[in-house]
Amino acid sequence: MEDLIYVPLLQGETRVSDQPNEVMTTILGSCVAACIWDPVAGVGGMNHFLLPGDMRDRSSNLRYGVNAMELLINGLLKKGADRTRLKVKLFGGAKMFDGSAEIGVKNARFAEWYMENEKLQVVSSCLGGQRGRKIRFWPVSGRAQRCFMSEATDADIISARQAPDESTPDYGDVQLF
Repeated sequence: MEDLIYVPLLQGETRVSDQPNEVMTTILGSCVAACIWDPVAGVGGMNHFLLPGDMRDRSSNLRYGVNAMELLINGLLKKGADRTRLKVKLFGGAKMFDGSAEIGVKNARFAEWYMENEKLQVVSSCLGGQRGRKIRFWPVSGRAQRCFMSEATDADIISARQAPDESTPDYGDVQLF
């Protein structure tokens, strides 16, 4: 078995892969990540967006969901995915602090609206709440693992950029298939 390659995504990033040993990772608070794959073509990808954006604004800022979604779907199609076979898992959209703006709710609503509007099949989602999430996504198989966090710290965000080693804690059996 090949060694796994962990690829972290930060805010505004999108990645597409057809490599079976690749695992995409991210840490979410109010942001949302869409994990989309084509099980027949064996290709998938993830995005991580900060704000929903405006469908009328076609600027290329990838912090916005509208642009991140289009980039992800177009990237999948370029790698051989068929739009009619795409499967989707959505994560994030938490309200991280009391009294804060409803950014997480807006992000989650946008993601759900986008999938419905584009007629993409959402097979599972974990949106809302008040806790951040650590996500692992295997883009070829569509397997996803979610771990709720009690608090996201700067150390968590920094360590997301580093590949896990043997001492990386097991996040449990929470896997969404």
